[in-house]
Amino acid sequence: MTTEYTNKTIALAGMHQALSQVQQIAWEGRYDYPQIDVCLSSLFARNPDTYTDVYGSAHDLKPGLNALRTSFTQKHDKQALERARYMVNLMMLSKNIRDNKELGQQIGTTISLLDEAANHLQDQRDYIIERIAQLYQNAISPLTPRVIVYGDPQILKVDANAAAIRAMLFAGLRAALLWYQAGGTQLNLLLGKSKYLNTIDQILD
Repeated sequence: MTTEYTNKTIALAGMHQALSQVQQIAWEGRYDYPQIDVCLSSLFARNPDTYTDVYGSAHDLKPGLNALRTSFTQKHDKQALERARYMVNLMMLSKNIRDNKELGQQIGTTISLLDEAANHLQDQRDYIIERIAQLYQNAISPLTPRVIVYGDPQILKVDANAAAIRAMLFAGLRAALLWYQAGGTQLNLLLGKSKYLNTIDQILD
């Protein structure tokens, strides 16, 4: 199943899956490792045959697709509004990365160094999260706009939680780049809601 909006929808679902994990960790200190692993794996999917392959399968993206549907249909949902703020910032940051070839090369080199660990993701998850979090802190945090994460202050000050949140933000940033590569624009995001919702249904079916 391929439509004009398929790749854009998959990319947005990947972003929402990562951002949902940001919220779950920040507010509850709770980790959904299968979803986290899907997001982490997406960072190492280079030259995939399809956008779906970046995330493994449509089934692996189901939480993100459902979160994306909520964001489109429940505008006053607190979590959806929070994700929308994160999404806008990640999209703006991704533009800065696309315009900075040196930064893009730096990120690509660091990711490549983690390829071997990514082949053993479940055993190396904590190490990968730590390294991706460092990459986010060093390469992305100095850029504007800065992504301000909301949550329980007691949870946010735990180093492991902060690292996992940065790693998931980085995965969300990767999804934002994919969205732009698929032809995503702010205009079709504003005017194409029904097309996105129809595509979500098609992918889930």
